Amino acid sequence: MSSRSIPKDQWREELDAFSREHQGWRVDVRVSTPSGGVRTESRDLPLVGVACDSPDSRRIAVFTGERTDDHLTHEIADPVSVSIDRDGAADRVSIRAADGSETQVEFKPSR
Repeated sequence: MSSRSIPKDQWREELDAFSREHQGWRVDVRVSTPSGGVRTESRDLPLVGVACDSPDSRRIAVFTGERTDDHLTHEIADPVSVSIDRDGAADRVSIRAADGSETQVEFKPSR
């Protein structure tokens, strides 16, 4: 698996490109808390996108689901790092927030 950390001034472009490449792929969105808890925000929903408005943005949003009854927007406040892991079978975006939480968006190819 190759992993790379994305410089903050490239978050928008890298997340836009990654979103275009993976649009429609099924994703799981999980959040790990600083105390070690893990919760699943969405499971096996199609990716709409992962977005950062600008390099100075204080939020990154993950959009999943195609219908109004399964749509989810998960926002990460005060992101401090973004990394992309690729292994071909299950790519992953990891976003760490200033509070120590980490959001992982795991991608699986569309069926």
